[in-house]
Amino acid sequence: MRVVRLLVQGIGQHSISGDANDGARFRESMEEISEGLVDGISAADLNVRAGSVLRGLQDHNGRTARQQQLQTAELQNMLKMLSYTVGVISAIGKAKLDRLEEIQKQVGMVSELDDIRMIKVKLSECLADIRKEAECQKKETGETIEQLNRGIFEARKSAASAGTGEGIDGLTALPLRHEAEAALAESGRAGSQDYVAVMVLDRLQVLNQRFGRELGDAIVVAFVDMLKKRLNPEDLIFRWGGPAFVALLARPGSLERVRSELGRIMEAKLEHSIETSHRSVLVPIAARWTLFPMMAAPRLIYQKIDTFAAIPTERD
Repeated sequence: MRVVRLLVQGIGQHSISGDANDGARFRESMEEISEGLVDGISAADLNVRAGSVLRGLQDHNGRTARQQQLQTAELQNMLKMLSYTVGVISAIGKAKLDRLEEIQKQVGMVSELDDIRMIKVKLSECLADIRKEAECQKKETGETIEQLNRGIFEARKSAASAGTGEGIDGLTALPLRHEAEAALAESGRAGSQDYVAVMVLDRLQVLNQRFGRELGDAIVVAFVDMLKKRLNPEDLIFRWGGPAFVALLARPGSLERVRSELGRIMEAKLEHSIETSHRSVLVPIAARWTLFPMMAAPRLIYQKIDTFAAIPTERD
């Protein structure tokens, strides 16, 4: 009977616990059964208590297994979030992102220590490749910034020799594209949580042809004045070229929140009055717009801006 009590106590003391409270309750139940195993106990009672031990052990192991499954699922979700975040902030290629996703799927299927070690090796190799690619991107970004700085210097020299402002638009007094590219590249290099707003005035060329260049210039000035009043003072506004404008917005919120803020600004009604020989005409000032999160590789942002600005608008 002493040996049986030791076995029951050992089952309670050395069982694997998933949840601390569940483990404590299981040990207490084994201790109660052990205390009931006294000399002279009947065979029937002993059989009942042995059955209680087995059922208790089975239930405890089932709960522990479910707890471990939940932990594995949480680790799998964590790895999935990390994989997604690494993909976003490092702009890694699709092949490496697919490798991360495949490793994440394998986490939920491992059962042996050797399997876990194999996944660890795969993850280590994948992360090493990502670090190498990030270093290459960093080097490329640095080279891009250096090229931009040289371009800005040359543009300023040309502007100075032509008698114009250094990289400044004579009509709106906004910095021009060279300055915008430098600011975007610096934001990408610094890893700031910035957003890039692109705004293109609708029908500007049509209005210039119909009413003259002076009207088009007046509409551009009115639009820029509206942006300066409604955006934050620390936001940077640039004239990208022609009817296209770019604003670098430093915002801590999500893309959806910043998009909503910009949408309210751009949807506000803005008009310009034209005096003709017969009547006065109100011309609505409207612009199509989009918003991008800042990227580590500045050339991708430049391409996105140019692509959006080149979309043809409907003609009247």
